[in-house]
Amino acid sequence: MTRPPVEDELAIRELYARYCWALDTGDTDGYCALFTEDAEATEETASGELEVRKGREEIRKLVLKFHERPDFPGHQHQMAQLVFEADGPDRWIVRSYAWATINRPPAHPYLHWCGHIRDVVAREGGQWKIAAKAIMGWSGEVLARFEG
Repeated sequence: MTRPPVEDELAIRELYARYCWALDTGDTDGYCALFTEDAEATEETASGELEVRKGREEIRKLVLKFHERPDFPGHQHQMAQLVFEADGPDRWIVRSYAWATINRPPAHPYLHWCGHIRDVVAREGGQWKIAAKAIMGWSGEVLARFEG
């Protein structure tokens, strides 16, 4: 099993922590800065369609659809069980489970969404950034081995 060097893996894990923190605290600029200039983000919508955004300015539009929603504060995103696959020099495919809770005290927090992420991370200017992100529900291709 090939893994990134420890220093790189720790930096990539911090990238994910910063990603969730920026998303959930409304830090649009901080969120966009985590992507490479030519990054591509794909999100499966509630209707099952794929929304694809290319480049930081389009990714800004993607995150603003959340940051500008009055009901978005209280969301908390988590990503865990990262699996790394080499994708060339200074590039890794990172697969993870992902979920979001909604927490609005005094009500109890609850699970809002769960699925999986397939990212490509790349070193750009000495820092790890997201070059491609696919946000998908827990259905379809990921469960293909069970079909049949």
